[in-house]
Amino acid sequence: MEDQHIVNMANQIASFFEAYPDQAEAIDGVSGHLKKFWSPKMRVKLKEIADQGDIDNIHHLVLDAIKLI
Repeated sequence: MEDQHIVNMANQIASFFEAYPDQAEAIDGVSGHLKKFWSPKMRVKLKEIADQGDIDNIHHLVLDAIKLI
């Protein structure tokens, strides 16, 4: 799966949870969704993309959530 597609999907999830008034709950929601619905391979790829340092286009909730998975 292409890197940008992975990032776009993660950002869409974060956009949904962004409406939560509690930031910690939003981060938990994103990480929970990634754990429940994404394959381990997809989660590893997302972490690799973030670890490469190209984080400007990754939603801040995604960056916080991947620390929990």
